[in-house]
Amino acid sequence: MAVRCRISVDNERDVEELAFQELPRVGESVSMPAEGSNRDLRVLRVVHMPGSEQDATTMLELTSRIL
Repeated sequence: MAVRCRISVDNERDVEELAFQELPRVGESVSMPAEGSNRDLRVLRVVHMPGSEQDATTMLELTSRIL
């Protein structure tokens, strides 16, 4: 079962939603599709939010900077 997460990259205002096979942890590298290629990012923060089953209830803050 996939885990749907809301994604925020480098404090941009745009928030996307992606599905992962398992929830990434802080410091892990994740690959995200962007403009026809994959973008490698690191997880800065994982925030669990209350919500319904239809909505993503986990927010991942990602960064393109090296941790």
